[in-house]
Amino acid sequence: MGSRLTNFLGIAVLATAAFLVPASPAAAAPTFRVPFPCNQTWSGQTRATHSPPYAIDFNRADDHGDPVKASAPGTVDVVANLGDTSYGRYVRINHGNGYTTYYAHLSGFNVSVNQSVDYGTTIGYVGNSGGSSGSHLHYEQRLNGSDIKVRFNGNLALYWGTQNYTRTVGC
Repeated sequence: MGSRLTNFLGIAVLATAAFLVPASPAAAAPTFRVPFPCNQTWSGQTRATHSPPYAIDFNRADDHGDPVKASAPGTVDVVANLGDTSYGRYVRINHGNGYTTYYAHLSGFNVSVNQSVDYGTTIGYVGNSGGSSGSHLHYEQRLNGSDIKVRFNGNLALYWGTQNYTRTVGC
C-alpha cells in the first residue's frame, strides 16, 4: 500500500512539474538590418511568383558595384559562383540557431569561407550574375533551410509589392 501511494505521489509531482516548468525558449532570431550602407535608400520588391517566395530584390539607380553589407553577425559558410544560372555569384552567412542569409547575383566577393562578419561588413557588390535580368541584390533569410519572411530591426518587410528600405539602425 505504501509503495502504491509513493508511486501515485511521484506521478502527481511529475505531472504538476510539467505544467509549472516552462519549456526551454526557442532561439531568438538575429536582429537583421538592411544589407546596405547607412542612410542609403533601396527599393525592395517582393512577389508571390519569386523563387523562393519570401526573397526580396533590391534596386536603386546605378546600383551595379554598390557594396552589399552583412545584415547580422555570423560566419560566412558559402562563397560560390554558379555561373550563368540561378544565384550566380552568391554568399551565404550562418547566423547560428538555424538562421542563414543569402546574397545573390553579386558582381564580386569581399569575404571568404569561415570568415566572421559583423553588422556592416562588406561581403560583396551588387551585380547581374546568374539568372538575373539586370543589376540588383537578391536577398533571403532562412530558418533551418526554409525561406522565411524577411524582417529588418524586427519589422516585417512588405509582402507583396514594392517598398523603400533605408538602414538607419547602428549608423
